[in-house]
Amino acid sequence: MSVGHKFIKGVAWMAAGGWTEQAINFVVFVTMAKLLGPELYGLLSMAAVFIVLAEALVRESVSEYLIAAHDPKEEDYNATFWLTAGLGLVLALILWAGAGPIAALYGHEIVAGLIRGLSITVLLIAFTAVPVAILRREFNFRVLSLRAIAGVIVGGSVGIGMALSGWGVWSFVGQWIAMISTNVVMAWTAVAWRPGMKTTKTHIRQAGAFGAKVLGLRMAELAVVQMPTLLIGATLGPLATGLYSLSWRLVETLTFLISTPLRMVSQPAFAAVRREGGRAGDLLLDIARLTGVISFPFFIGIAVMAEPVLRLFFGEEWLDAAPVLSALAFLGLYLSVAMVQQSFCLAAGKAGEITMLTWANVALGAVLMLVVARWGLVAITAAFVAAHYFLWGFRYRLVARLGEMTVLPLVTCNIVPALATGGMASVVILTHRALVGAPLIVDVAVSILTGVVTFAALTLLFMRDRLRLFLSYARPAAPEIPV
Repeated sequence: MSVGHKFIKGVAWMAAGGWTEQAINFVVFVTMAKLLGPELYGLLSMAAVFIVLAEALVRESVSEYLIAAHDPKEEDYNATFWLTAGLGLVLALILWAGAGPIAALYGHEIVAGLIRGLSITVLLIAFTAVPVAILRREFNFRVLSLRAIAGVIVGGSVGIGMALSGWGVWSFVGQWIAMISTNVVMAWTAVAWRPGMKTTKTHIRQAGAFGAKVLGLRMAELAVVQMPTLLIGATLGPLATGLYSLSWRLVETLTFLISTPLRMVSQPAFAAVRREGGRAGDLLLDIARLTGVISFPFFIGIAVMAEPVLRLFFGEEWLDAAPVLSALAFLGLYLSVAMVQQSFCLAAGKAGEITMLTWANVALGAVLMLVVARWGLVAITAAFVAAHYFLWGFRYRLVARLGEMTVLPLVTCNIVPALATGGMASVVILTHRALVGAPLIVDVAVSILTGVVTFAALTLLFMRDRLRLFLSYARPAAPEIPV
């Protein structure tokens, strides 16, 4: 099976699992949001800033070494496991100790208890990072998809049950721990490898050196994403934090559905092409062309339909989040492309430069948000999104150099999808205006369906090359006939 076919098959499994997972997760999220309201969700978001950061640092940092390594040995797996476990323990202890001062900063004592209760998930994820890396390296994305679906079902059941029983904000904690615990059990039962003590200082040093670079990248990446929540929570309070967090959650969900399958599968695919002596840059360009057809209509669609979607699914009390959601939709568009570029750099073993660019995003984003903070939530959100676009050109130059190609094809490959999306957005806006006075569910359903049909027609007219590209990867390569 060719790398291209493995890539499409892996993306298909991750997309199917991701869509199912997020559909279940969305039902759970809406149910709990309605049961508990924006203020309690805002309190959880204040605590979650630090938990999400710590979880991501152990989930995809040191273990990335096993994907990039040409031929990892038992010593490499053991070294990676114990380094990740140690990192998880350190981060969990830091969270426990820092919970009090963080709660004092926010001015809400309950945040300390939430952080301490959720800190156990950092250890759980640290202990399962290596099995997940093994499954990714082997392109076993079927197991990863089923694992994610089982996690949201178990976690959602626990969370909703606790909310109905009067546990309040602690329902979120129960949901989170149950979901992660389910993921851990399923990952370990899917791999034969078990940790041991057989390793050497050389293997520990190699895994640690690579992991330190990726760790710096993850810290910068998460600082960028979580910085607005921290700033809004400290300056505008729990209500504004809840409005922002809900908007980000919706965009994050769409980003997960689109970019996560591409990111998770593309990294081992890029690494496999390099190990076989091929040009990973060619695969990067093909993935970029396919990504544009998917990501542009999704995120521009949510930007256009933000207000009616919020009104339909969450109610009038969440309508102040509409302009925030529209602005964050453009961040989702950026992430769907940029995360694949980042995977390309990691597969090449070049985490240093992409890390520096991400930290530059942190610095620029912080400056811009502080400058416009006096104008409120929407201004902070817009400044945060703008910081990413200001520095995007440098990321393009980096991946072009690593792929031994010019920047122009990477940039121009999405011009046609962008123009088609503009046409789609115009049709959706006109449809929405024509349906004024219709039942809200009819308005949303017809507007979305019109957008889907419009973009599909434009794709068939102007982007048949993208469809041919997809089919060329989807069909398995014919076996060679020996002569």
